[in-house]
Amino acid sequence: MGEFSGKRVLVTGSAKGIGRGIARSFAEAGADLILHFRSNPDEAESLRKELNGFGGKIHVCRADLGTEEGIEDLFSCVEQVFGGLDIAVNNAGWDPGYVPLESVDFEFYRKLTDMNIKGTLFCCLNEIRLMRKSGNGGAIINIGSVQMETTVPGRTLYAMSKGAIHSMTGELALEVGPEGIRVNCIAPGYIEVDRMCGAPGFNREEIASGIPVRRLGIPRDIGECALFLASEKASFVNGQTFVVDGGVSRKLARGSK
Repeated sequence: MGEFSGKRVLVTGSAKGIGRGIARSFAEAGADLILHFRSNPDEAESLRKELNGFGGKIHVCRADLGTEEGIEDLFSCVEQVFGGLDIAVNNAGWDPGYVPLESVDFEFYRKLTDMNIKGTLFCCLNEIRLMRKSGNGGAIINIGSVQMETTVPGRTLYAMSKGAIHSMTGELALEVGPEGIRVNCIAPGYIEVDRMCGAPGFNREEIASGIPVRRLGIPRDIGECALFLASEKASFVNGQTFVVDGGVSRKLARGSK
């Protein structure tokens, strides 16, 4: 029996990248999972099959969390499958890459904030509702980014959205902490996922040379941090953002050795 056996866990944006690593960590710990995805059913199904062998019940749900209808669909699925919720990891988001200021318009702003800010907030609110319904407290973990504070040109709206997630995490923790619901955030740094590796000019060694621990992160690094924050070991941790970046955000200038 794993540490999280019998725990009902939702991981949004779980079909690939960081979300996939988080989902695998919880599955290995015995949790029952709802794997949310938006656009690729084949990836989600392959993950479901991969995680089935760990003993927990694995379910898949498709929804666009940038829309009100999508959020309603996801939590209707959660209620139908689980009835309540013990743990949620809000990983789903949109990273548009590097966008010059001249390309920022109202439509771009709307699309990014609908997904990263509105989507995360209303997922949190629904998760809180279901945890209250269960009456056993719970743990919510939002996935932010080191770019909430330290960033590079071309990331204005993305950094803003991750800053909003950091802020809402702290406020929600104050609101629901008395009910035994803890809300925390993980801010990843450079994590080796397909989107990064497939980018033009990707150079693993060059990026790693600028990180104090001299390697890129992997999705499991974020998954293990999420397990800790969801566990009883972190029962006194609430309203915090854990930076998981190998130390890169502590540097005065990213180009320095």
